[in-house]
Amino acid sequence: MSETSRGVILLASDLMLTSSVSSLAASAGIGFRSTDSIEAVLQFMAEVPDAALLVDLGCPGLQLSDIAGKLDSRVLSKAVAYGPHVHAAKLQAARDAGFGTVLSRGQLTAQLPTLISRAAAEEA
Repeated sequence: MSETSRGVILLASDLMLTSSVSSLAASAGIGFRSTDSIEAVLQFMAEVPDAALLVDLGCPGLQLSDIAGKLDSRVLSKAVAYGPHVHAAKLQAARDAGFGTVLSRGQLTAQLPTLISRAAAEEA
């Protein structure tokens, strides 16, 4: 982890997306961590409170109510949840749980450079 107050944490099990986010974060000079554990998300958010949080709604075992209940509402309102566009119910459940941005996987991929740039530019 770099000595920056900015970063990105990806809650996912998708190795290809992990590689893309990692590269973009490194290019932006911010910290990055990937995990499939809510506990690791909470630890990272304690270390880097203003980190951008990206959540794969298809992550095995993910319970939206569990993560929404454990995250500060300010963090949740800035978090990005994403999943396949055909999983409309999961996308709506993320909106209902309080995620600030909910995207299809394709939308996330297209917006990833902008999301990472924004995370790097935000004041801690």
